[in-house]
Amino acid sequence: MSFRRAEELSGWGKSTIAAATRGPGLPNADLVTDVLAAVGLDPDEVAAWRARHARLRDPEPAPDAPMPSAPVPTPATPPEPARRSTRRRVEIAVFVLLVALVAGLATALVLVLAEPAPPEPRTVLVQNRVAIGPGELVEDRTPSYLSARPVAYCARQPGCKIPGTDVWSGATFEAVCQLTGEVITNADLTSTSIGQNPNAAVSEVWLGALAPDGRVGYISEVYLAPAYRGGLGLPHC
Repeated sequence: MSFRRAEELSGWGKSTIAAATRGPGLPNADLVTDVLAAVGLDPDEVAAWRARHARLRDPEPAPDAPMPSAPVPTPATPPEPARRSTRRRVEIAVFVLLVALVAGLATALVLVLAEPAPPEPRTVLVQNRVAIGPGELVEDRTPSYLSARPVAYCARQPGCKIPGTDVWSGATFEAVCQLTGEVITNADLTSTSIGQNPNAAVSEVWLGALAPDGRVGYISEVYLAPAYRGGLGLPHC
C-alpha cells in the first residue's frame, strides 16, 4: 500500500506512517491499530496487535541479579541491561515488519476483491462488402475471416489465417478487445470516382474476436457494419 492510500484510509499523515515503518523505535499504538483496522483486519486481530504493542512498550522487569562474587567482567562482555536493550530493539523491529506485512497482505486482498470484472464480449456484425465507384457497396467475392495478426492480406501469408473463421455479410463475431494494426480499406481504389463513395472506409483499428477454437483472432473494422466501428470502448488486446 502506498503511504498516500494509507493516509486516506486511516486519517494519519503519510509522513507519520512512513516514519513509523522505518523504526527503530516502537510506532505509535493508535497509528498501528488505526491503519490495520482501515485496511480490513477484523476487531479481534486489531486487538491482538494492540496487546502485542503493549507488551513491547512495557516489558516485565527482569529479576534482580545476585551480587557478583567473581571479578567484574571485562569490557568485551556486554552487561545484562545492554543485552536486554538489544533484544527489545530486535523485538520492536520484528513487530514493525510484521505490521507492515499484515497491512500489505490485507491491502492486496482488498485490491483483488475490488478489481473490476473483465468487460463482456461485444457482438459485432460483419459487412463483407467492397466500395466501388462513386456510390456502390457490393458483397466481396472472397469471405472475411479472423487472422492471427492484424495485417492486410493475411490469407496470403502462411499460418496467418485462422481456419474455420470464413464469414460473409450478416455473420457475427464476439469481440473482446481492440488494437492498432496495418491500415486497410474496403474500397476498390482502381475504380472510377472512388473518392466520392460515402461507403469507402479506411482504418488502422482492428478488433480481437473469439474464434471457434477459443483463441483470439483479428478483423479490421472496415469489414464490420458502420455501427460497430470505433473500438466500441473495448480494452486493448
